[in-house]
Amino acid sequence: MIPLINVVFLMLAFFMILGQIERSDAVRLDPPDSLSLEVQGDYSATLLITAQQSLYLNDRPLRREQLAGEIRRILEAAADPQSVRVLVKADATLPATELRLVLARLRTAGLLRVSLATEALGVASPG
Repeated sequence: MIPLINVVFLMLAFFMILGQIERSDAVRLDPPDSLSLEVQGDYSATLLITAQQSLYLNDRPLRREQLAGEIRRILEAAADPQSVRVLVKADATLPATELRLVLARLRTAGLLRVSLATEALGVASPG
């Protein structure tokens, strides 16, 4: 007879190997809905904007005044600044005027390629 601990370890190994492990964001967001199913990848940075208008660049808290400087640093460090892409993940309850202000700051920092993360209609967010 196999000891129960062996069965538990086998189940643990099974779920660790076959389970899908995703990198999670620093904060929980409810993305806006979209009809588009197009998925893009390879982003130089990820900007999170919470419902409380807090900013996180690559999961690090950031003040609004620091955003342009951090984006300029990313652009300067890139071999081809025009290829730098930033994914913006904004909470669905964030006012559109606030999102427009953040996007304007990204543009004035020199960023040319920005994508806004959305959730396809009818798809529930994980968690």
